[in-house]
Amino acid sequence: MMQRALVRFNRVPLILLLTALPLILVCRKSSESPPEDALHVLLHSGGLELIREVPLQFPTYHVQGLDLTEQSYFVTSVDKEQGRGWLFEIHRHNARLNSKIDLTDGTLIHPGGVQFDGHYLWIPNAEYRRESRTMIYGVDPNSLEIRRSFPVDDHIGAIASDGKNRLYGVNWDALHFYTWDFDGVESSKVDSPTSMAYQDIKYFAGKLLCSGHNDDGSAIDVVDPENWTLVKRIDLPRNGWINPLGREGMTFDGNLYFLPDDGPHSRILIFTLD
Repeated sequence: MMQRALVRFNRVPLILLLTALPLILVCRKSSESPPEDALHVLLHSGGLELIREVPLQFPTYHVQGLDLTEQSYFVTSVDKEQGRGWLFEIHRHNARLNSKIDLTDGTLIHPGGVQFDGHYLWIPNAEYRRESRTMIYGVDPNSLEIRRSFPVDDHIGAIASDGKNRLYGVNWDALHFYTWDFDGVESSKVDSPTSMAYQDIKYFAGKLLCSGHNDDGSAIDVVDPENWTLVKRIDLPRNGWINPLGREGMTFDGNLYFLPDDGPHSRILIFTLD
């Protein structure tokens, strides 16, 4: 049984929350739109505009996945030197680290791309090699307790949830897409419709938003999970940061959020759609 270490940090003074609140309201503004409308804007957007950078002032190691709730950012990461896998909870109002959970379970040290579906934060935790094995966790975002789990006989690098009873995952380099129910019963395994190595995926308004990169650059692919076809590729800008935007963590709520760089340079980059 995995021995899970949870560390929580002191909450920040109210005055800091109040001074930072207007920035958060700006970044959450587009999330008030219905998901279908937000997806329509993404599909027909002419480009991205950077509206905020959020430096993370703690060791983030090798970043993997990113998602958010109303109060928190959640980031998964691998400490390759120590052989540890981490989940970080970060306060959205001031970017301070609230708590962290050690997901390491023997050779399972690679938590990947994540999604919060309104109930659980779904996390794949794999061995750090292709064609290996993974445990899929459903984590309570408030207590950070693992509420659901099941094994997969492959390296799953990212997972998404429809919030009902369906999970989607991609393996190393996203050669295949998997589908399971919440109990881990596999219903499909299909070849990817693209050659993009996806790093983080999100189920949004009936589609999968898949962020990744290849030799030509980085992009978000909108994939239809009903017929496994590419609906649209949204090329991401290349300049202004250390790594390609699609290198690691990504999420979407009407704005796009990326976390492409490892510590000590980790910054959440928030973009609005033109």
